[in-house]
Amino acid sequence: MTTKLRARLLEAIDRLAGIPILVVADLVLDEFEYGEIERISREAPVLILAHRRTDLLPGGGANAAHNVRALDGRAIVVGRVGADEAGDRLTALLRERGMDTTHVWRDPAYATPVKRRTLAGSAHSVKQQIVRVDRGGGPPVVPSAPPFLEAVRAARSGVRGVLLSDYSLGLFHAGTIPALMEVLRDTSIPVCVDSRSQLRLFRGATAATPNLQEAETFAGAPVGNDRGGLERAGATLREALAAETLVLTRGSEGMSIFTRDAAPIHLPVYGTDEVADVTGAGDTVIATLSIALAAGIPADDAARIANYAGGIVVMKRGTATVSREELRRAILHDPALAGPAT
Repeated sequence: MTTKLRARLLEAIDRLAGIPILVVADLVLDEFEYGEIERISREAPVLILAHRRTDLLPGGGANAAHNVRALDGRAIVVGRVGADEAGDRLTALLRERGMDTTHVWRDPAYATPVKRRTLAGSAHSVKQQIVRVDRGGGPPVVPSAPPFLEAVRAARSGVRGVLLSDYSLGLFHAGTIPALMEVLRDTSIPVCVDSRSQLRLFRGATAATPNLQEAETFAGAPVGNDRGGLERAGATLREALAAETLVLTRGSEGMSIFTRDAAPIHLPVYGTDEVADVTGAGDTVIATLSIALAAGIPADDAARIANYAGGIVVMKRGTATVSREELRRAILHDPALAGPAT
């Protein structure tokens, strides 16, 4: 069984290339500022850092789109940025990395969200994050005002899947989500949702990727290590969303997959527990699941591939992505899949 599973997963990865995905997302610019510790300031008990470099990366839902592209999919992005320098930089980053930004619009009342992380260490040590500063945001999108739904309608033509990435930055809310879901309901393609705090509003999505805390909040009771409680919480949430698939992420415990007509599947975490950085790991999981379902891969195998992707990306530092080649290597060398691939 394991040999056949490995061959099946490898074949599935080959099918991801070129799949067009509509990514409707809260777009964020991630800044990683690196410095070396020089001394303690005489003005206050704080470190003085010698600046070495600043990296700019797509963050938030933009990172989900970036992960689609890294898997050789086509990411067509719908979202807003501010009429500011951060918006210019973020849009340019997306274009440079091969994403379609035709449907990204500028909102003059909005400031492009920026998450600046400062990392420090000695010259020869691994840099550690010491502070994060968030800025930006603005009023929520007005449901009846252009160009949100118009952009979605224009961008949906020809796509094979939809990824909704909600970071609670005003694009998705009780006024916009029902209308958006109605527009997408006409597409008859998989709609996958990752929502930070309002998942229950996305009723009718094909698949969702809540974490354990979100499932516990929905169920109204802690799950802990209770397998029965976990399965009840997952099944209840899937049914409440009327979703075909629910992938419940459980951190170092792996994932649990709930589908309409099958018993739950519990996957152990891939890799080791020596995690380097969990920044953006959820974006990698939802991107991998979305493109796999859009490629016609069954939900259980799509979730297995997403589990590999999540295990790989947390071993990288910063806002990172995973490639199809990395997925292939992970599956080929996973001792849990013993035997030859063919």
